[in-house]
Amino acid sequence: MNKNKNTAELILDTAQSIVQEFGFNGFSYAHIAEKVGIRTASIHYYFPNKEDLGNALIARYYKNFISGIAEIDSVTENNLEKLRKFISLYGGPVQDYCICMGVMLSTDLATLSNQTREGIAELFTANLIWLERVLEQGRREGQLSFKGDSNVLAHQFLASLQGAQLLARSFRDLNRFDMIAKGLISALI
Repeated sequence: MNKNKNTAELILDTAQSIVQEFGFNGFSYAHIAEKVGIRTASIHYYFPNKEDLGNALIARYYKNFISGIAEIDSVTENNLEKLRKFISLYGGPVQDYCICMGVMLSTDLATLSNQTREGIAELFTANLIWLERVLEQGRREGQLSFKGDSNVLAHQFLASLQGAQLLARSFRDLNRFDMIAKGLISALI
Protein backbone atom coordinates (compact mmCIF):
# COMPACT_ATOMS: atom_id res chain seq x y z
CA MET A 1 0.00 0.00 0.00
CA ASN A 2 1.21 3.52 -0.82
CA LYS A 3 2.11 5.11 2.55
CA ASN A 4 1.88 8.63 1.07
CA LYS A 5 -1.88 8.37 0.64
CA ASN A 6 -4.39 7.66 3.32
CA THR A 7 -6.44 4.48 3.09
CA ALA A 8 -9.70 6.26 2.23
CA GLU A 9 -8.05 7.99 -0.75
CA LEU A 10 -6.52 4.70 -1.94
CA ILE A 11 -9.94 3.07 -1.71
CA LEU A 12 -11.51 5.92 -3.70
CA ASP A 13 -8.72 5.87 -6.30
CA THR A 14 -9.12 2.13 -6.77
CA ALA A 15 -12.92 2.27 -6.85
CA GLN A 16 -12.83 5.08 -9.41
CA SER A 17 -10.47 3.11 -11.62
CA ILE A 18 -12.74 0.07 -11.42
CA VAL A 19 -15.91 2.11 -12.05
CA GLN A 20 -14.36 3.77 -15.10
CA GLU A 21 -13.57 0.36 -16.54
CA PHE A 22 -16.42 -1.88 -15.35
CA GLY A 23 -19.19 0.37 -14.02
CA PHE A 24 -20.52 0.75 -10.50
CA ASN A 25 -22.29 -2.58 -10.47
CA GLY A 26 -19.26 -4.39 -11.89
CA PHE A 27 -17.32 -4.75 -8.64
CA SER A 28 -17.54 -5.58 -4.96
CA TYR A 29 -15.57 -4.48 -1.94
CA ALA A 30 -13.55 -7.67 -2.33
CA HIS A 31 -12.20 -6.39 -5.67
CA ILE A 32 -11.07 -3.16 -4.05
CA ALA A 33 -9.59 -4.95 -1.04
CA GLU A 34 -7.54 -7.21 -3.30
CA LYS A 35 -6.16 -4.33 -5.36
CA VAL A 36 -5.38 -2.11 -2.36
CA GLY A 37 -4.07 -4.96 -0.21
CA ILE A 38 -6.46 -4.54 2.71
CA ARG A 39 -9.38 -6.44 4.18
CA THR A 40 -12.96 -5.63 3.17
CA ALA A 41 -13.65 -4.67 6.79
CA SER A 42 -11.23 -1.78 6.32
CA ILE A 43 -13.28 -0.52 3.38
CA HIS A 44 -16.48 -0.78 5.43
CA TYR A 45 -14.80 1.34 8.12
CA TYR A 46 -14.48 4.25 5.67
CA PHE A 47 -17.50 3.51 3.50
CA PRO A 48 -20.06 1.45 5.46
CA ASN A 49 -21.90 0.45 2.28
CA LYS A 50 -21.55 0.76 -1.45
CA GLU A 51 -24.01 3.66 -1.51
CA ASP A 52 -21.65 5.63 0.75
CA LEU A 53 -18.79 4.79 -1.58
CA GLY A 54 -20.78 5.93 -4.63
CA ASN A 55 -21.66 9.22 -2.94
CA ALA A 56 -18.02 9.80 -1.99
CA LEU A 57 -16.84 8.95 -5.52
CA ILE A 58 -19.13 11.39 -7.29
CA ALA A 59 -18.51 14.14 -4.70
CA ARG A 60 -14.75 13.80 -5.17
CA TYR A 61 -15.06 13.60 -8.96
CA TYR A 62 -17.20 16.77 -8.95
CA LYS A 63 -14.68 18.58 -6.73
CA ASN A 64 -11.82 17.52 -9.03
CA PHE A 65 -13.76 18.64 -12.10
CA ILE A 66 -14.44 22.05 -10.58
CA SER A 67 -10.72 22.34 -9.76
CA GLY A 68 -9.86 21.30 -13.32
CA ILE A 69 -12.01 23.92 -15.00
CA ALA A 70 -10.88 26.57 -12.51
CA GLU A 71 -7.31 25.79 -13.48
CA ILE A 72 -8.19 26.03 -17.17
CA ASP A 73 -9.77 29.43 -16.53
CA SER A 74 -6.71 30.59 -14.60
CA VAL A 75 -4.07 29.57 -17.18
CA THR A 76 -5.65 30.96 -20.34
CA GLU A 77 -8.00 33.71 -21.39
CA ASN A 78 -8.40 32.38 -24.93
CA ASN A 79 -11.69 30.52 -25.12
CA LEU A 80 -10.63 28.26 -27.99
CA GLU A 81 -7.64 27.17 -25.91
CA LYS A 82 -9.97 26.63 -22.93
CA LEU A 83 -12.03 24.23 -25.03
CA ARG A 84 -8.89 22.37 -26.10
CA LYS A 85 -7.89 21.97 -22.46
CA PHE A 86 -11.43 20.84 -21.60
CA ILE A 87 -11.20 18.19 -24.30
CA SER A 88 -7.96 16.98 -22.75
CA LEU A 89 -9.83 16.43 -19.45
CA TYR A 90 -12.10 14.03 -21.31
CA GLY A 91 -9.17 12.56 -23.20
CA GLY A 92 -7.44 11.43 -20.01
CA PRO A 93 -9.57 8.33 -19.31
CA VAL A 94 -9.51 7.40 -23.00
CA GLN A 95 -5.76 6.71 -22.79
CA ASP A 96 -6.64 3.58 -20.76
CA TYR A 97 -9.76 2.88 -22.84
CA CYS A 98 -11.90 3.99 -19.92
CA ILE A 99 -14.84 6.36 -19.72
CA CYS A 100 -15.52 9.47 -17.64
CA MET A 101 -16.82 8.32 -14.27
CA GLY A 102 -19.96 10.43 -14.65
CA VAL A 103 -20.85 8.59 -17.84
CA MET A 104 -20.08 5.19 -16.34
CA LEU A 105 -22.15 5.93 -13.25
CA SER A 106 -24.98 7.08 -15.51
CA THR A 107 -25.14 3.62 -17.04
CA ASP A 108 -26.02 2.29 -13.57
CA LEU A 109 -28.37 5.17 -12.72
CA ALA A 110 -31.36 3.00 -11.82
CA THR A 111 -29.41 1.25 -9.06
CA LEU A 112 -27.71 4.30 -7.54
CA SER A 113 -28.81 6.29 -4.51
CA ASN A 114 -30.70 9.55 -4.98
CA GLN A 115 -27.68 11.41 -3.62
CA THR A 116 -25.37 9.84 -6.20
CA ARG A 117 -27.87 10.50 -9.01
CA GLU A 118 -28.09 14.14 -7.90
CA GLY A 119 -24.29 14.31 -7.83
CA ILE A 120 -24.12 13.06 -11.41
CA ALA A 121 -26.69 15.66 -12.49
CA GLU A 122 -24.67 18.37 -10.72
CA LEU A 123 -21.50 17.20 -12.47
CA PHE A 124 -23.09 17.36 -15.91
CA THR A 125 -24.75 20.69 -15.10
CA ALA A 126 -21.37 22.14 -14.11
CA ASN A 127 -19.92 20.88 -17.40
CA LEU A 128 -22.72 22.48 -19.39
CA ILE A 129 -22.68 25.81 -17.54
CA TRP A 130 -18.93 26.13 -18.04
CA LEU A 131 -19.11 25.12 -21.70
CA GLU A 132 -21.96 27.53 -22.42
CA ARG A 133 -20.07 30.39 -20.76
CA VAL A 134 -16.85 29.66 -22.65
CA LEU A 135 -18.67 29.26 -25.97
CA GLU A 136 -20.67 32.46 -25.56
CA GLN A 137 -17.67 34.43 -24.33
CA GLY A 138 -15.55 33.10 -27.18
CA ARG A 139 -18.15 34.12 -29.73
CA ARG A 140 -18.50 37.58 -28.17
CA GLU A 141 -14.71 38.07 -28.18
CA GLY A 142 -14.35 36.79 -31.77
CA GLN A 143 -12.32 33.69 -30.86
CA LEU A 144 -15.12 31.27 -31.79
CA SER A 145 -17.56 31.28 -34.65
CA PHE A 146 -20.84 29.37 -34.56
CA LYS A 147 -24.50 29.95 -35.23
CA GLY A 148 -27.31 29.23 -32.83
CA ASP A 149 -27.74 28.91 -29.11
CA SER A 150 -24.61 28.38 -27.02
CA ASN A 151 -26.64 26.24 -24.59
CA VAL A 152 -27.55 23.82 -27.37
CA LEU A 153 -23.97 23.76 -28.61
CA ALA A 154 -22.71 23.10 -25.06
CA HIS A 155 -24.98 20.03 -24.90
CA GLN A 156 -23.77 18.85 -28.32
CA PHE A 157 -20.13 19.42 -27.36
CA LEU A 158 -20.44 17.44 -24.12
CA ALA A 159 -22.43 14.64 -25.74
CA SER A 160 -19.85 14.43 -28.54
CA LEU A 161 -16.97 14.06 -26.07
CA GLN A 162 -18.82 11.41 -24.11
CA GLY A 163 -19.68 9.57 -27.31
CA ALA A 164 -16.10 9.89 -28.50
CA GLN A 165 -14.96 8.17 -25.31
CA LEU A 166 -17.40 5.33 -25.95
CA LEU A 167 -16.28 4.92 -29.55
CA ALA A 168 -12.58 4.97 -28.67
CA ARG A 169 -13.20 2.34 -26.02
CA SER A 170 -15.45 0.17 -28.20
CA PHE A 171 -12.99 0.13 -31.10
CA ARG A 172 -9.89 0.21 -28.86
CA ASP A 173 -8.81 3.11 -31.05
CA LEU A 174 -7.68 6.40 -29.51
CA ASN A 175 -7.84 8.02 -32.93
CA ARG A 176 -11.64 7.91 -32.80
CA PHE A 177 -11.63 10.27 -29.81
CA ASP A 178 -9.00 12.51 -31.40
CA MET A 179 -10.93 12.70 -34.68
CA ILE A 180 -14.12 13.81 -32.94
CA ALA A 181 -12.24 16.26 -30.72
CA LYS A 182 -10.56 17.85 -33.74
CA GLY A 183 -13.93 18.06 -35.47
CA LEU A 184 -15.45 19.86 -32.50
CA ILE A 185 -12.69 22.46 -32.55
CA SER A 186 -12.59 22.92 -36.32
CA ALA A 187 -16.36 23.58 -36.36
CA LEU A 188 -15.78 26.57 -34.07
CA ILE A 189 -13.01 28.37 -35.98
